[in-house]
Order: sequence, then structure tokens, then C-alpha cells
Amino acid sequence: MADPPAVQRAPDRPGPEPDRAARPRRASGWLPPVALLLTTAVAGWFIVAELPDRFAPNPPAPPAATQSAGAPTPTALRTQQGARPIDYPTFAEAAGLALTGAAVHSAPTVRLADGAQRSGAMWSAVPLNPKKSFSTAFQYVSAGRSGALSFVLQAEGPTSRLPLDRLRPRLTVDLAPVAKSPTGRVTVTAVRTGPPVTQGRAATAVDLGSGPVTVWIDYSARSQTVRVFVSTGAAKPAKPVLTAEVDLARTVGAGLAYPGFAAFTADAVGTHDVLAWFLSGPA
Repeated sequence: MADPPAVQRAPDRPGPEPDRAARPRRASGWLPPVALLLTTAVAGWFIVAELPDRFAPNPPAPPAATQSAGAPTPTALRTQQGARPIDYPTFAEAAGLALTGAAVHSAPTVRLADGAQRSGAMWSAVPLNPKKSFSTAFQYVSAGRSGALSFVLQAEGPTSRLPLDRLRPRLTVDLAPVAKSPTGRVTVTAVRTGPPVTQGRAATAVDLGSGPVTVWIDYSARSQTVRVFVSTGAAKPAKPVLTAEVDLARTVGAGLAYPGFAAFTADAVGTHDVLAWFLSGPA
């Protein structure tokens, strides 16, 4: 029996070639997350490290020595004073100090008086030789325009509990606000055995009833003068508000003199706080 005739199959016709340009290429599955991570990291670094520097303003120049840019910091005041036997940038500690009357240690300050008709004092155990020059600087704040605050040199000793008006001999530099004016008055007074003798007095445009007020007092044993500078600015003024002739050794005696502060309030309620205090050797 004859074999059936073979079926003739039409040859396969190739389909149209796909458009390779239109067909998206498949990328590896890990590449997009890594690229995104790197991009985010670079952007974050630029924002944190570069952007602030590009837009930050230039730092201001430090104030010149004659500018008033607020009260000097305790560190700046300390630097101005040089070597110091008395060194209180703050009163966080009250070692070496004796407080009398209404004075209390209220860290980081010493409050000499608080209220009406109150008085107190603070004395250092470090004595001065009245035959030698010295320089002192301190900061204080007074509120209420009541009474006055005084820097004092006295010969009674650091444990004296006598009120200021009974201390003899003594030298005082009184700093009093004017009652109804944002100004002040500075007075240097010498007391030996008799009544007080005013050695000098001057008005100042500096408001001694606000603060903080910075005071510099320089005593020259050679010229026998006391110079008082006051400011609410950052630098010691070029000219003193008061220069008074004082023979310190003759006033307080040839022995030792003890420095400190006294303050009182009048009928009006007020406060007097000492914030910092430095005292150095020959001026």
C-alpha cells in the first residue's frame, strides 16, 4: 500500500521585528534604591554642612575699647585687673568674707540691704597696706533708688560689726542714685577721729540706681589721689568722674586697712547687690 502523500507545511513567516527603541530595558532590581539612598545622603550633607555657611551672616566685629556694649563680663573685668589678691568673678562662694547687719550671701551675689531702712556690710579678710597703691573694680546693682552703696577701707578689722557711721578711721567712696533722675552722685569721704570730711564730690550722668553698674577705683600712693570711674558700658572710661586728694596712710593709719562694702536703704524700699569684685596690687 502506498504511503500517503506528505503534507506540505508552509514555512514559518517571521513576525515583524519589535521596536527595540520603544521597548524599555529592564534594570537590575537593586540599583534604584541604592541611587536614591546616595542622592538623599548627598543632599543631607549639603544642607547640614554647606548651606548654613553659605547663608550665615558675617560675625560682628568686637566692639572698640571706647564703645559701650553692655557691662563687661566678670572674665573681662578680671583680665583688666591683672594679679589680684581679691578675686570674685561671682559670689558663688563667700569664703574669705565677713557679712554683717542685713547682708546675706545669696549665690551668685551678696545682698547688702533689702527693704526700707536696712543696712549691711561685707568685709574681706585680705588687708591692704595704706602706704601702697591699689586698684579695685566691682559690679553692683541697686534697685528702688533708695540709699547708697559704698566702697570702704577701714582699720577696725574684717570682723567688725560696727555700722558704717561708727567706723573710725575709714575712707569711703559713696555711690548714690539721684531720687527722681536717672543719674547719680559720687562722693569720697575721709573719717579719722572727728566728723566726716568730704574730699570730693561729683555728679555723673551714669544711672547709679540701675544696673549693672561697673566701678573702677585707683589709688596712687605717690600722688595721693583717688580716681573713680563709673560706667554701664563694657570699657573703663578714659576719664574719671571724680579725682580726690587723699592721704590714705594718714586717713586710716599706718597699720592695715580692710576693704569691703556697706550699703543702706532709706525710707523707700530698695536693694543693693554686689555681683563681682576684684582688687589688685600697685596701680
